[in-house]
Amino acid sequence: MKDLTRRLVRLKHMGFYMAPDDAQVTPVQIPEGIELIELITGGEVFFDTADQANTFGKGTIFWHRAGEHTIYRTTPEKPYRCIVFIFSVRDTARPVPRVSFWNADAGIDQFASECLNLYHSQTLDMDLLCLYVYSTLLRHAKATGGAPMPLSYPASLERAIQYIQNNIEKKISVDNLARHSKISQPQLFKLFQSYLNISPHKYILSQQLLRARTMLAGTSKPIKAIALQCGFKNLEVFYRRFRCESGMPPDKYRRKHLPYRLSQK
Repeated sequence: MKDLTRRLVRLKHMGFYMAPDDAQVTPVQIPEGIELIELITGGEVFFDTADQANTFGKGTIFWHRAGEHTIYRTTPEKPYRCIVFIFSVRDTARPVPRVSFWNADAGIDQFASECLNLYHSQTLDMDLLCLYVYSTLLRHAKATGGAPMPLSYPASLERAIQYIQNNIEKKISVDNLARHSKISQPQLFKLFQSYLNISPHKYILSQQLLRARTMLAGTSKPIKAIALQCGFKNLEVFYRRFRCESGMPPDKYRRKHLPYRLSQK
């Protein structure tokens, strides 16, 4: 832990990036005092190692230091997706090889989702989030086995959460949610309150807005399309809800949270 706190200054930024369908990606050069890490969550990317172009997919971790460039070569058939982590660092020594790997496929999606949730919802102290993210990536890059254990909820609550994630673009009623979860509405409210400390209504809204924030930060899709994909049929309602929860309109949030925004103060 002491080595990490000496190495790291802070987590400057985090974002989700989806390479465009035409596979035309512009690489970004890393400035001094920055370490940028890309965790591939899907698709394929080409990267030179030992003077040879290799293909890398889900679970690859790229550790970039000052003067180096981010990944950018991909294909229209399988454009890559990644989580981008930008850290301020005190030293120039890379702790692991530039190309390393998540220890096992299991846990990548959960980790990526958890990180984005924590970052965009701002529910964890940023210094703690910085150490958690960096140490987890470092552990997997160096590990020989094992993966983080998932948080376990009752089966009915798991069904409810999964249903919300799979139907985020629809109008989800608590009645339908209870039926899908195979429990009564009072039981559903009790589970959400006991395990998540929130009502089903507010949880659904929070997940819709979280998906919207993630898409705004990681894609170039029009705001109206994002609103529809996140369950908001009325654009005015989306803007009002988004501003109320995020403190700014969607277009400003997008500009502030671009994934490769290295100049952030």
